[in-house]
Amino acid sequence: MGISWRTMLGACCGVVGAVIWAVSLAIYQPFMQPDGFWTDSETGELYPEIGSNNTYWPRDIRQLAILLVFLGVVLVCWANVRGILAGAVGAAAWIGVDLALDRVDVSGGSTAVWLVVGGAAGFAAITFVARKVSTGEPGSEFAGHLLATVAAVPAAVTVLVTTPWQEPVADPDQVQVENALTLLKVGLVVMFAAVALALVPLARILWMAPFAVLAAVAAWPATATYGFLGMFGLIFLPAGAAAAVAAAREVSLLRLLGVAAACALVLIPVYLLLYIVGSSVGGAMTSLAGNPPINSADTDLSLSFTALLLGLLFAMISHMLTRPAALADAPVTVGPQPE
Repeated sequence: MGISWRTMLGACCGVVGAVIWAVSLAIYQPFMQPDGFWTDSETGELYPEIGSNNTYWPRDIRQLAILLVFLGVVLVCWANVRGILAGAVGAAAWIGVDLALDRVDVSGGSTAVWLVVGGAAGFAAITFVARKVSTGEPGSEFAGHLLATVAAVPAAVTVLVTTPWQEPVADPDQVQVENALTLLKVGLVVMFAAVALALVPLARILWMAPFAVLAAVAAWPATATYGFLGMFGLIFLPAGAAAAVAAAREVSLLRLLGVAAACALVLIPVYLLLYIVGSSVGGAMTSLAGNPPINSADTDLSLSFTALLLGLLFAMISHMLTRPAALADAPVTVGPQPE
């Protein structure tokens, strides 16, 4: 039996995810983690260094990479409930291992190489278990839509991961880190987008394109400006990505515009909730990893966790708004075909 392109893409997701995770953990987490002390100019007392907004961006990149690995498992296996749950349990265990390794401050190039090997082995083990517990039947159309949206929305949110430094960055070490972060983000965005395309029917790709363009255009104000334009970008960046996935379903353009509008409108009231929950989760992970806390004037927002919640929420909304015109019970194959 030949290997399908989806299986090959899933394997690539596992390898790329393992590499991004290892590099972020062993190379950039130690560089970003506050170290040493600062002296109070008035009292002369010494205080340990603390973090600020976006200090722990390597953690977001690592966890987005773990999400990519999970989606790779889904592509290699059948996307039925048992396979998805097995992959999710494996991803949750990986996050636990990630925080434990962060706590013992692993670092160095050779360590990163060993982490890549271990990550690839972990991907293979999770995939093996997921294949074993799967029923051998393809997942439902809803499963494909849910997972595709969970890939598309984090692809959009990934562009929001930034360093804590003010522009323009002139220090050579910081410039190098900025360039590395850009490369890591590009890798994640491309792979997430590929997964989303692999999980939906491609017959309507021309319908998907305008909404993908909307998300791409919204990325600029979301990352480069403030005020109304910045808010517009933050809202339509993920909403456009979710609508692009919904456009793969057999529905009219008017209803697809309704999906984009509904996701945008829902995001406004839930933004504060996501911010609070994401900051609480981020703070808890910082504590579990034994890292210096974030300055009380700033926030320890976990963008990766927020992206996952947003993807799940938008998947529910978009599926509900497009379901009547779709074959909701028709199975969709998102893994290799059986002989």
